[in-house]
Amino acid sequence: MSNIRQTSKNDTDKIFNLLHRSFGPGRFARSVYRLREKTNRETEFSYIYELNKDILSSISYHQTFLNNDIKGLLLGPLAVDPKHRGKGFGVELVKYTISLIKKTMDYDFILVVGDYQYYEKFGFKKIDTTFNFYGPVSVEKVLILDLQNRLQKNDFKKMEFN
Repeated sequence: MSNIRQTSKNDTDKIFNLLHRSFGPGRFARSVYRLREKTNRETEFSYIYELNKDILSSISYHQTFLNNDIKGLLLGPLAVDPKHRGKGFGVELVKYTISLIKKTMDYDFILVVGDYQYYEKFGFKKIDTTFNFYGPVSVEKVLILDLQNRLQKNDFKKMEFN
């Protein structure tokens, strides 16, 4: 864990460059950026994996709500330098930040748009209820992690993320 640390303002340019290398300029057209444009990043859970002063991976979260009242976080972006993919840096950041978020007991869920095969190891599930998102999105890629078992106790007819 000694290579994981919270982001600082001095990291902004390096993280921007990492995001560009990881996702390219097309990332701004994705629906998740609609939320990121409207809300501030939750800096408490923004972390990097650093080695020899190089940022190899970064993760951030943005606050979101389910049906206007259930408080959660949108995970992302999670970026790993293309030269270092498959080495576990992203996995370590996801595990570390989820453990921090769980300890706060402030959030009911974490939402992510990503590959189920990657995120299922952290407990994320596919959403099996009709839902509205911030914009067009592949339904198969919208995943949720129920942190407080509050979502299981509800019989949602519809889920709206806002």
